[in-house]
Amino acid sequence: MPFCYNVGMKRFFAWTLAGGLFLGSPAAEVDVSFAPGAWNTNEWTVVKSPRWSYCRGFVQKSDGIENACPSLPGPVIFNEHASDVYSAMVHKTRTGLGATVSSSMQFDHRMAPLIVLAESLDKAPDGTPQFGEHWEVVLYDQGLNVWHHFLKDGKPAWYRAAFLNAPFAPNTPYRLEVKVVRTHRGQKEMTVSCGGHVLGFANDRLPESFQAGIIGCEGRNRFHDFRIR
Repeated sequence: MPFCYNVGMKRFFAWTLAGGLFLGSPAAEVDVSFAPGAWNTNEWTVVKSPRWSYCRGFVQKSDGIENACPSLPGPVIFNEHASDVYSAMVHKTRTGLGATVSSSMQFDHRMAPLIVLAESLDKAPDGTPQFGEHWEVVLYDQGLNVWHHFLKDGKPAWYRAAFLNAPFAPNTPYRLEVKVVRTHRGQKEMTVSCGGHVLGFANDRLPESFQAGIIGCEGRNRFHDFRIR
């Protein structure tokens, strides 16, 4: 009996991992290059932050896309225009637990390109798509941050759910990778990897399903590609 039980359990765990019982079953894969002419803007939704009055998409460059920034040096943008350079969009493909989202990105001074996971999109009073509850996985010069954003009493609120301290260099492409799963114990966990560093944490408020995308903010950020696996 013990031998049969162990063999059966091994087969059970192999079947559940292959079938996605614990990790989820994402609906589709996405592989986007942001090179000129290589991507379709109709596959994306530009999204407004409830913190800012404006809504902006990205600007096409020769080797990727950038958040809309004034033609000023990086330190000046960061010190004087950090609240003016927010650009965000999510891919229209919906995915969920078990998905790995990644993007090759860089910053030209200090911060802050990121991957965003949005469980659902709200609407601003004028009908513009706007973030409600969402998660931001941020790359910056001093490490990685994961921020959980939500509305409290109708106003934007957020807290830092996880962080990792490590040096990252400006004007250097990094692949930021984010995976959200449900473990065999029923916990929701996020694993973030970038530049040889790995950050992991558990939080039951992580979304079951979501739209993923990118945000550039606080400085000039560039994105080269975007993938969902």
